[in-house]
Amino acid sequence: MSTWYTLNACLSVLMILVFAFLNLFAKKRKRLHVRLGFLGIFISFGIITNMLISTGVVAPLFLIRASMYFWGWFAALVYLSFLIDITSARRSKYFYFSYAIPFALAILTAGIDVFWFHIVLLAGGTVTVGFFSIYFTLAWIRAATDNRARRDGEWMLMVFIAFGLGTIVSYTHQMTEVFWLLSIWYLVLHIAVHHLGITEHLSSPENIAIIDNVFDIVVILDHAGKIVRLNSRGFTLTGCSASRMYGNGLELLVSHPELSAGTRTDWLARYSWFDTGVGQSRSPSIDAWVMCDSGEEIPVDLRVLALADSSRRVSGYVVSATDMRITRQLMKEISDREYAARDLALSESKFSRLFYYNPVGILIVRVDTLEVAESNPAAEEIFEVESKTLKLKKLSGLGLELKNMTLEEFIKKMEEEGSVPELDATIHLDMQHVKVCRLSAVSIELNRALNIIVSISDVTRQEQLREALDRKQKVETIGILAGGIAHDFNNILAVILGHIGLAKLRIKDPHSRVPIEKAEAACLRAREMTGNLLSFSRGGKPVLGVCTIKPILVDFAMQAVSQSSTACLFDISRDVWAVRADQTQLGQVVSNLVGNASQAMDKAGIVEIRARNRDFSGMGVHRRPAGISGKVLPPGRYVEICIKDYGPGIPDKIRKQIFDPFFTTKQKGSGLGLSIVYSVIENHEGIIDIESSIGEGTSFILYLPAAVDALESENSGESGLKTASRRVLLMDDDQAVREAASGLLETLGFSVVEADDGYAAVVRYRDALVNGHVFDFCLLDQIVPNGMSGSECAKEILTLDPEAVLFLCSGYSDDPIFSEYREAGFRALIKKPYTLEELKSTLGNHLVS
Repeated sequence: MSTWYTLNACLSVLMILVFAFLNLFAKKRKRLHVRLGFLGIFISFGIITNMLISTGVVAPLFLIRASMYFWGWFAALVYLSFLIDITSARRSKYFYFSYAIPFALAILTAGIDVFWFHIVLLAGGTVTVGFFSIYFTLAWIRAATDNRARRDGEWMLMVFIAFGLGTIVSYTHQMTEVFWLLSIWYLVLHIAVHHLGITEHLSSPENIAIIDNVFDIVVILDHAGKIVRLNSRGFTLTGCSASRMYGNGLELLVSHPELSAGTRTDWLARYSWFDTGVGQSRSPSIDAWVMCDSGEEIPVDLRVLALADSSRRVSGYVVSATDMRITRQLMKEISDREYAARDLALSESKFSRLFYYNPVGILIVRVDTLEVAESNPAAEEIFEVESKTLKLKKLSGLGLELKNMTLEEFIKKMEEEGSVPELDATIHLDMQHVKVCRLSAVSIELNRALNIIVSISDVTRQEQLREALDRKQKVETIGILAGGIAHDFNNILAVILGHIGLAKLRIKDPHSRVPIEKAEAACLRAREMTGNLLSFSRGGKPVLGVCTIKPILVDFAMQAVSQSSTACLFDISRDVWAVRADQTQLGQVVSNLVGNASQAMDKAGIVEIRARNRDFSGMGVHRRPAGISGKVLPPGRYVEICIKDYGPGIPDKIRKQIFDPFFTTKQKGSGLGLSIVYSVIENHEGIIDIESSIGEGTSFILYLPAAVDALESENSGESGLKTASRRVLLMDDDQAVREAASGLLETLGFSVVEADDGYAAVVRYRDALVNGHVFDFCLLDQIVPNGMSGSECAKEILTLDPEAVLFLCSGYSDDPIFSEYREAGFRALIKKPYTLEELKSTLGNHLVS
């Protein structure tokens, strides 16, 4: 390394450091000076590390090289920060994170010793610095507040381009030239900031064009209170020339007891208003006079506003003077009109009361602009916005969508006919919230202008109730058909399953049993379908009991996702109450909802299942939840169950249809799942609600009545059948069902006596008592067309023998006896169709020695 190189580098560093410390220790130091000072220090460090590399210093070359690149990159970043301050550009809130970039770039540049890589990073950095320098400077020029400031910005832009190009060219020749160019450029920045005052601005031509067109007299003063600009209104009223005004103090134009050439500065400081963002939002009023060239003094209302530069130092003043002669004349006219206004106010008061206290929403819309001029409180409640927000909004911007008519057709009809009769419409408040309303309109002249009075009634609640009623009627209609079919079909399945059970016992060969087992599985699937149908019908009335909620949620949810990759996340309160429900139907609800949630996430995701206690006792109707049907929960204690998925969500247009029977969006769906859920929850005197967001998922929320009292103790009995039980009385009106059931019971070791109706069963039981051959238990069918039912038969038998053991059996559950079978004297309820194993298990659990 040559001595000349070292000398140039040292002189450059010395020059930059001198001016850097002058900025850091300036008397009136600002943030701008601090950034400029550190910029010089970082440039100096970069030059010094470059010298160390050139001298071949003993320290690790990697560290020296990384240090040089670090100071270079950091200096570029501080220079951009300095430009943001000097041009008053808006700094991003994430800008300070960029200070971490030099560390990464320095290590990356020093660690990868590849020539082309260094060239790419250097070129990229140069382009970035050049681009933002030109960008901020051009923004400064465009935002300059007067011609002098604009010329300063243009001059700085030309100087930067000249020095920038010089630095790039010098880098390809000798580094000493780069050092000197950086030093001189830094000196130019120092002089521009400290001695040229390029950051101080006064008024702009755009502002002058505005104030020339205002009615008041407007005077612009410099920081010393001398006139630099007077608007056209000022010249017109005073008759003075610009040569006489400009350069002289404010006292030449304004007369005030405390204003003179000697007190001008103190007077401006005392009476001027500086906008600090707090306190009053307008400058105080001063009573003064404007002196005309003719000698006339015009009384004015004077206001003085102080202007500040980017450092919040006063750089000038704006003085506005309102001619009070016109104001006094206006005050007289106002006084005269007040008397006329009183009479008008009396008539308007009637309209105002009708307008503001009307329960129907009313909008007054201007015909020419279609903007809302006025709205009553009812309209604000319908649109869920304040009056000031609703005003001046266009009719098309209210989210109003007319049914069977476009907005253009609506306006055209108003122009042609002057009114529009009641029609249906919807109001889209946001993506999730839509209101249904009825709308009518009439044109009227108000304040000598044609307006439209639009009346809007919110009928969302009525529509929800109507839809709920329609949905309920659909379910009931299908239920009537489904119940009858399911009952007959269950009897047929009972016969098939009974004989299949007998065949399985008689065939020992495993290969021969395979077709029979497949037939049994098909019958069980058919039984599940009839169960779905019964959920619609009156025959789906739940057999209520006190159920612990946790095992139902866990067991049926895990069963629903067992054939998928979906995971269940449970959040069940430890003290969650029991519910009074049909465990089978409630499990079907959980299984359907969890299964749908899994399918919504393509059978891969997390289904959240939560349960907690909710006490709505003593709460008002508006504080209790309302379900999808609009029915509000009665006061009381409930268990809230929430099943949430993270699927695509349910669109608004089909949300009200998902509970309709046979409605489905799946290619292979039956459309019964959610209809069953709705029907079961309604039969349990609960409600169901839904929350869904497109792209975020869906939550189904169930509320079921809690059974706060202690759980009913279920007599589990013993696990096996007792050998002492031999004689059985079987009553069923269907001969095929009797034959199948007899075969199953005989296979289990019982001696079966059959009866085709309740009368025959009572006679056989009475005969058995007389002869001493008491039946060990009776299996009674509930529904017997044209005969005595099972519950009537049980009453007669219990009269004969209070210790009789009775079981109720049916494939239909329309009778209240099915939910109160214990009170009727039955030990258990056996639902048809049943398998041999199910019959054996039920009898074994309830027969005791």
